[in-house]
Amino acid sequence: MYFKNPIIVLIAILTWTFAQAQVKSAKQIVEETEAQIEQISIDELKTKIDSDQEFILIDVRTEKEYLAGHVEGAVWIPSGKVKFATQKITEDPNVDIVIYCRARGQSALSVYALDEIGYEKVFNLDGGFKEWVNAGNSVFNMHGEIKVISFEEKEE
Repeated sequence: MYFKNPIIVLIAILTWTFAQAQVKSAKQIVEETEAQIEQISIDELKTKIDSDQEFILIDVRTEKEYLAGHVEGAVWIPSGKVKFATQKITEDPNVDIVIYCRARGQSALSVYALDEIGYEKVFNLDGGFKEWVNAGNSVFNMHGEIKVISFEEKEE
């Protein structure tokens, strides 16, 4: 079959091809990433902290968020630099690493990034810093410990 105007055919093919391609939403990216990584619960992290088990805890939120309050013992590493900065902390691929962000998205991507370069025991804190605080756990900043108080418990 011969087409008289190949430009129109080319435009039609390109239009159809671009219509088929879809950009994934942030939610889709996070869900796909979470399906490929390991999670750790708030209670499991508390157990790690209380047992004095050696592990690395990384906060990938913004620097301002970290300085306002973070989980005790956490180091701040921007999510975009987590691969290189973690290698400066340890090159041991078997060390336990727990990463958290505000909710879960940035930390999930950071966990995936470390998995990709060979770290084998990297965990995403399920629910992130938000759930850590909601569960009533203390946070720390340059002034020391900040205890979370539940208003419901206070009124009883």
